Amino acid sequence: MIAVHLQDRNVSLRRGAKPRRPAGHALMRLICGGICNTDIELLRGYYGFSGTPGHEFVAEVVDAEDTAWVGKRVTGEINLACGRCEWCARGLGRHCPTRTV
Repeated sequence: MIAVHLQDRNVSLRRGAKPRRPAGHALMRLICGGICNTDIELLRGYYGFSGTPGHEFVAEVVDAEDTAWVGKRVTGEINLACGRCEWCARGLGRHCPTRTV
């Protein structure tokens, strides 16, 4: 596995072993990753972030507890809505008053 890593405003590529899939999660193979303004701000030192960015991606599920997901393309979503409020019921979870990021 190769990943972009940010630390102390420096960008590097890191190689690592194929990750293991924890219970309740899926393992994905990246097809395409994007860089957004937040990533650029992280590089500039916003929030003191160190780690591997990457909330904008398209990937293929290669392992999952529910094997129906294997082979499907998926994309990332950084917002988590409650699923129960009026906004969520209307399909507008991005306006959920208890949404987390």
